[in-house]
Amino acid sequence: MPEQAVRRPRNPHRAESWQPTALRGVRVRAVEPLSPELVRVTLEGDELGEFTTANSAGATASAAAGDTGLVPAVRSPSFDDVVVFCLPDPDTGEVTLPVPAPGGGLGHPPGGAALVREYTVRSLRDGALCVDLVRHASGAGVHWLEAVRPGDELTIVGPRVSRALPAVDRMLAVGDATALPALARLIKERPPTLALDVLAAVPDSPALPRTVLPAVSPADANRVRVRVVAAAPGSADELIDALTAAALPTGFAWVAGESGMVTAVRRHLLARGQEADRVQFTGYWRLGGPL
Repeated sequence: MPEQAVRRPRNPHRAESWQPTALRGVRVRAVEPLSPELVRVTLEGDELGEFTTANSAGATASAAAGDTGLVPAVRSPSFDDVVVFCLPDPDTGEVTLPVPAPGGGLGHPPGGAALVREYTVRSLRDGALCVDLVRHASGAGVHWLEAVRPGDELTIVGPRVSRALPAVDRMLAVGDATALPALARLIKERPPTLALDVLAAVPDSPALPRTVLPAVSPADANRVRVRVVAAAPGSADELIDALTAAALPTGFAWVAGESGMVTAVRRHLLARGQEADRVQFTGYWRLGGPL
């Protein structure tokens, strides 16, 4: 599927690369609880690789969008890439697939409403895509997560836009439990020249397995700092308290998680002298909103 040649970047300091919007049929390889609130789901299937849309799980939707071509293998070069899950209706169990829309987006099919959720890619290697999901109190995503078993089928849309790391020497990354996959990838995949300060908030920090966030090697101890604080979902107070020890402004700040928390942290960073275009903030979810 051809993509538009020109798009305005979401942040001027992060170069963007785009991939086709394509529905891919996959299977659940494994469901692994990592902690009381975090579950890793591993997906596999031929359509993670190169395939022809005419023979794909989304063939009908692709044909409706006027596309029957060759789709490249899914890629995830950036730490905060997201994948779209096409979920079943919690009441009926029926799955309504979205249709590719102009500009790389997704739309509802005529007469229907697709139920989709975005999740951060934890890893993509050896023919498997891993996603770490948070057990929220309710919502369509949690309903699917509680019922999913190895062997179940799922339709996804791979990362459509990837954003390169900014060309800076120092970076601050802040997030809640939903941002842990991105924070983990950033720690693991950061270039050696990047000094990184990571701050995560989870409801029960002692219960968070040490394997969720990669350990920092002794050689990197002076360049990478990882801190985890205990905070209720949506709370920003604990993060802001912890940020008083951060050296600000920094080259670039990345903030993601509950929308209200993200807004409060961004406001604090700006008050501390961080330039607005050097803060990327993303609300992954909203307290009290649909999940």
